[in-house]
Amino acid sequence: MKSHAGDTPSMAGVSAAIDDLLEHEVVQLDADAAAASIAALERECRRIQAAQVELLDKIDSSGVYSADGHFSARVMMRHHAQLSGAEASKRFGVCRTLRDLPGIAEAYRSGMVGTDQIRRLSRVWSNPRVREFMEACEQEFLAAAVAMEFPDFDSFCGQWEQLVDADGAHKKAERQWQHRNIRPTQDFNGMWSLSGRMMSLDGAEFHEILSRLADAERLADIEAAQAEHGDEWRHHLPRTSSQLRYDAFMTLVRRGAGAKPGGGTAEVVTNIVIDQQSFEEQLALLCGSDPGPVIPAEIAAAIIDGNRFCRTADGTRVSAAEAVARALTDQVRRVVINSSRVVIDVGRSQRLFTGSPRLAAMLQGTRCYWHGCWTPATKCQIDHIKPFREGGKTNPPNGQPACS
Repeated sequence: MKSHAGDTPSMAGVSAAIDDLLEHEVVQLDADAAAASIAALERECRRIQAAQVELLDKIDSSGVYSADGHFSARVMMRHHAQLSGAEASKRFGVCRTLRDLPGIAEAYRSGMVGTDQIRRLSRVWSNPRVREFMEACEQEFLAAAVAMEFPDFDSFCGQWEQLVDADGAHKKAERQWQHRNIRPTQDFNGMWSLSGRMMSLDGAEFHEILSRLADAERLADIEAAQAEHGDEWRHHLPRTSSQLRYDAFMTLVRRGAGAKPGGGTAEVVTNIVIDQQSFEEQLALLCGSDPGPVIPAEIAAAIIDGNRFCRTADGTRVSAAEAVARALTDQVRRVVINSSRVVIDVGRSQRLFTGSPRLAAMLQGTRCYWHGCWTPATKCQIDHIKPFREGGKTNPPNGQPACS
């Protein structure tokens, strides 16, 4: 073990344990042992990261950073830990957040909650209009952080903040509309980069259209490779995923300019799925009415139970305010679902629903139902939960999105 100047006995013990971990060789690692090792190592990493945040908190509250000639605790940690400015700011944001959420701080310290979840909570806490409500909903946030996979927890936090701060969400949507922008920039090598900011619903629609076009391009590559190379086709695909997205984007641009399409078309239907209560609340706000009092804890519980949502079929979260406003004026299809999970309203669009049982089954989940698989529902087939050969019925309650 390499010793470091200034190491305390406890830090020396941590270093020794890490040395032992890095030098330890697992002879026969089966799947169960691998899963257990992943969980155990992640838990200890979280505890170390929690200790970093606690140290930052002590430095900040004691003011010892000024004795070292630094302007703040954040600057002191950035310097001595050789961090980027962004990383130092994230740690300090977490530090301030956990001061108001002691239960979550303790869960982080014990390794129950991950750093990604803690940082997502910090982003919610940075909204001053919802801070006091976060304290009241701390147990709901903790339960969600422990039980949910990160994409679901990310969506939970966004939905909760939007519903609790409905007025702020409307103002944010207005600001986003004013600051919408797409800008191509050419560098000194002649390459172009594309940057910009898109509205919530525009971005979700663009993402789905581009994904469908890229899938069509990929399918053409696969068919050509299979025809030429047979079973070895996987080793002969001519384009990477990033190249497929680029080519799909250029196809989209050229079609928009009226150029002759270079290939087949992709059928694209974007469904915005929203619960009945959120839909009615947003309508009330648009009409200048008061939708009623906001109860943050009830909102948190409803999101966790799957009763409050505004998303695409793949789970991409969209602004409820924007979705409802656009559904009244644009060719955007809304799917309103009541508390019994029954579709009660389907907005008009250029296409009608077909295959109702398949659509209903698909909308029950946003991704493949297998744990850890994040394949979007729209790229899945619908699989029987109880196998058909064992008497399982071909109806929505017995169907879930499943990747190939």
